[in-house]
Order: sequence, then C-alpha cells, then structure tokens
Amino acid sequence: MKNKAMQKNKDEIPEEFETIEQIQDFWDTHSTADYWDEMEDVEMELSPTLKSKIELRKLYHLLGLSNEQVVSIENEARIENIDSKKLISKWVLERLE
Repeated sequence: MKNKAMQKNKDEIPEEFETIEQIQDFWDTHSTADYWDEMEDVEMELSPTLKSKIELRKLYHLLGLSNEQVVSIENEARIENIDSKKLISKWVLERLE
C-alpha cells in the first residue's frame, strides 16, 4: 500500500530537457529506483578504445588492486611500452615459470 502511495506522488519524467543541467537537477533529486518500471533497455556500441579501458578496469577490480597499484602498473607499462593488461599477463607468466 505504501509503495502505491509513493508512486502516485512521484514526479513524471519530463518528455524533454532543455539543458544538461536540467537533467542533472532532475536526477539529483529523484531516484531511478522510483522509475525503474519506466526505463527502457538501450543498445549501444562502444569504441574499441573505450571497450578496452572498461575491460582493463574490470581486471583491476577483479584483482583487487588499489588506485596506487593501478597507477604503478600503468607507469611501468608506459616505461616498457606495452599495455597494462599485457604487462600483468607477463608478470603472472613469469611468476608461474
């Protein structure tokens, strides 16, 4: 019952926003959880560069690396002129030998 009462009092999502700031203001004061049933799935294609960066961030997260460790890895990769993922793989393989 409380959920229905809350839904009746929620603001409608505007059909259009005139500025980015209006979008930010709206979502700064509203929860997407209240509008989940109105959300639509979207498909998007990421550039290879962005896709690679996301995969790398997932790897860092999976490995439980701190920001400081990530910075160190990225600096070392720059020095060795290889990407960070290859550097991590190299280190793992060296350790297994």
